[in-house]
Amino acid sequence: MYTFLWLPLMATLMNLALAFFFLRSTPTVYGNLIPVRYEGIGGDSFVCNSAEDDSCRAELPQNITLEEAVPASNDPNLKEMPSINFRAYVRPDISTFYNEEPGSRQPTSHAFNGQAGKFINMTPNRLNLYWDSGRRPGHFSGSVNGFEATGTATFPSHRFFYGKTDDPDEALCSFLVKEGTSVYFCDPYSDDQGEPGRAFSREKRDVKELSERDLEFYQRHRDNLEFGKAYRDFTGSEWLGMYPRDPPRHKIWQADFFGQEHHVVTKETQFIEQPPWEDLPRISPKPRNEGDDIPLKQYRSPESTLNITLRAVSCAPRIFEMRNFISHVEADHILMLTNRTHELHRSSTGDGSNPSERDNTRTSLNTWIYREETPIIDTIYRRVADVLQLDESLLRYRQYDEHPEIGTKGSIAEPLQMVHYDPGQEYTAHHDFGYNQMSHPNQPSRSINVLLYLNDVEQGGETSFPRWLNAETTGGLDVKPEKGKAVLFYMLLPDGNSDDLTQHAALPVIKGEKWMSNLWIWDPYKG
Repeated sequence: MYTFLWLPLMATLMNLALAFFFLRSTPTVYGNLIPVRYEGIGGDSFVCNSAEDDSCRAELPQNITLEEAVPASNDPNLKEMPSINFRAYVRPDISTFYNEEPGSRQPTSHAFNGQAGKFINMTPNRLNLYWDSGRRPGHFSGSVNGFEATGTATFPSHRFFYGKTDDPDEALCSFLVKEGTSVYFCDPYSDDQGEPGRAFSREKRDVKELSERDLEFYQRHRDNLEFGKAYRDFTGSEWLGMYPRDPPRHKIWQADFFGQEHHVVTKETQFIEQPPWEDLPRISPKPRNEGDDIPLKQYRSPESTLNITLRAVSCAPRIFEMRNFISHVEADHILMLTNRTHELHRSSTGDGSNPSERDNTRTSLNTWIYREETPIIDTIYRRVADVLQLDESLLRYRQYDEHPEIGTKGSIAEPLQMVHYDPGQEYTAHHDFGYNQMSHPNQPSRSINVLLYLNDVEQGGETSFPRWLNAETTGGLDVKPEKGKAVLFYMLLPDGNSDDLTQHAALPVIKGEKWMSNLWIWDPYKG
């Protein structure tokens, strides 16, 4: 008898459990169901029946527009590589950048012939990389642990060599940079098979001398080089990463054609009046609940939201301009904060992994400003998070229950790097990304840069992308520094490969001075 009484109750409990499961796993729905869908890194999803569904569009949250309802993993230019479990990014025909039929235009040749240079140490020994200036020991570029890689911007005909740390005059491997080849490797354990990136090795070693662990690392590099050949044959681009690598976790805005626009509405409104310094204490950023007042509201624009337009100025690499991203008051605040509490130092080159790298390619001064320093800096980070469609908690230290899937509590964003240029100062063409350490799971890398211009430069000081793909000019894409403007560009392609075309320069300031900042975002986490 009691068994029969329990059966209906058990069925009810099971139905409730199933209902709860489906409620948990079903995305938030605006309008009718599918197929236009956005999934954020925090797990929120927004689904509409179509891009033309006006009722759905009206009900989207304020920081979501229907243009954003496209998952980055569905980039139309990701193609399955034959016989390899990998979806590679194949750059579209350049004619589509002009909204024309494929084949109607051809890309121009660049007047600039620089390129990336990745130099792989396929030995267990720590080595030093030198640019061969013709005199020993050469120009030091960095130290590289066994089975790791380093890199630098370079040109065809440049020569480099790997030297032993205890004898810099002796070159173990020598490299000659060739046009169209960016990946070079020092492998004294195998014979020359005609690979364009193979270094000339002064030693011949027996692979049997390697330990089991080192042999595994060595074979991973050999496998990666083989994958790189297939990737290049399939895409026309060089593979600069380590296979396998997951696609970026973060959303990537589409830049299908020049002038394409995306629109974001954020509650992180602009400051239009500088608060007294006593009202700007150092803070501990934390989640902001729906309905909470924004801090220091009395000093901000009276509007409840801020409209931000991203305009594609380049499709390859993906570059967007955002005019008036920060207010003049916010720009002045960053400068005042820099001058009040920070000291500028000579800038180094690279991705920050080797801070000793200083040379005449970069003659500016810099310092670092942290998100926690004032509520205004915190607001800028939150605004950047909204534009990138990231949970703001990813750009700060997190609690144990905030995005445990990331695998670390640390911020995926760096502090704001403040940079100052006087007349004549510059930063020659370079890449912001580095090369992953094999010991790091998931291959963390700089993925996004948001440049903030903090003053109007009288003459010069443009940010130049000399290798952008276009069909009209051999010159670079030069972005004029204008106070309040932001420039967003992606250093990772949708398949996780580093984008060699993001090589860029800070052109010399001719008249006046230049203040700017870099905000680098990492994927999937900061290494």
